Amino acid sequence: MTHYTDHASGIMQETADGGGHFTSVTLHPVVTITNHERIGQANGLHTKANKLCFIANSCNFTIHHQPVCNT
Repeated sequence: MTHYTDHASGIMQETADGGGHFTSVTLHPVVTITNHERIGQANGLHTKANKLCFIANSCNFTIHHQPVCNT
């Protein structure tokens, strides 16, 4: 990997008392790698990362991934 950026977005539900919570978050990682033949493998790692992620496993809402991989 030579470059990584992410612009996460989320949906929040507000409560009547002015509080609230997130109901889902979507990560939009853009990864640049040097070997275009490994794009499938790089994209597959996002699924594994989501499954093993401490933050994702600590949240009580769904975290989606919409990865893009470039060379």
